[in-house]
Amino acid sequence: MLEIDSLDYEVALEEARARLARAQSDLANARRAYARQLDLAQKQSTSASQQDDALNRQRIAEATLREAMAKLSRAKRDMQRTRVIAPYDGRVRSEKVDVGQFVNRGAPIAMIYATDYAEVRLPVQDEELAYLNLPLLISPAPDQKLPAVILRSKFAGEIHEWSGRVVRTEGELDPRTRMVNVIASVPSPYSQKENRPPLSVGLFVEAEIVGEQVENIVRLPRSVMRGEEQVYVIDAADRLRFRKVEVLRVAQGDVFIKAGLGAKDRVCISSLNSAVDGMLVRVQAGSDAGLVSR
Repeated sequence: MLEIDSLDYEVALEEARARLARAQSDLANARRAYARQLDLAQKQSTSASQQDDALNRQRIAEATLREAMAKLSRAKRDMQRTRVIAPYDGRVRSEKVDVGQFVNRGAPIAMIYATDYAEVRLPVQDEELAYLNLPLLISPAPDQKLPAVILRSKFAGEIHEWSGRVVRTEGELDPRTRMVNVIASVPSPYSQKENRPPLSVGLFVEAEIVGEQVENIVRLPRSVMRGEEQVYVIDAADRLRFRKVEVLRVAQGDVFIKAGLGAKDRVCISSLNSAVDGMLVRVQAGSDAGLVSR
């Protein structure tokens, strides 16, 4: 991304190497001096104070060597940091430095984002999460099949699509909107293989999340419901029967029923006043509007 003038850091590195070489030499001399004192002590040709002084000089030389090694390590690290390299392949979103400027330690220099994949925050109503195969507030298991998502956006007068998957949910519920943000990941958003524009940062998109598949579902107009879990069916004798059903969901004026209705059941779609279980009704001849099919 950028390079910092390394002259001062090169000088500091050479000084650290020189200090290390001097410390190594001093330690070698101190060790030889102490070894001579030990040899003279065996011959009773030296005093205890001279032997202690030699040992003290050796320990000081050892400490000086450790200090010189630490300073050399820091000088090498500072030298490496004169070249600022992004930790991943990406694009620069904004920069805060220019050629010739002074840069202080810890000062922000740029904002970058990765290009290997893009993440999109999608607000979903909390009750809608029941139809997604995604654990709440925790990361999914490695072997879990994640919901697919299709992103669409109009760019340059055409509708373009990108495919991805929902990878996780954020760990909080918006108290105002009652929405949970799910995160969709799209691989290679800047790929040009499919002759489409890149999924750029800041682009507005519409998302279609593929939910769980449920078999044997009956779809009826919302108006057929009598209360929250009851419909009127017509038996073979053209008599009205109250039937308790299990509703999967209600969406866009339709109700999806997962239990309680058979494939050949006839559902009353007319509005009846004072309906009684078992009352005789008249079915409009030639009309299949009340037939239920799967």
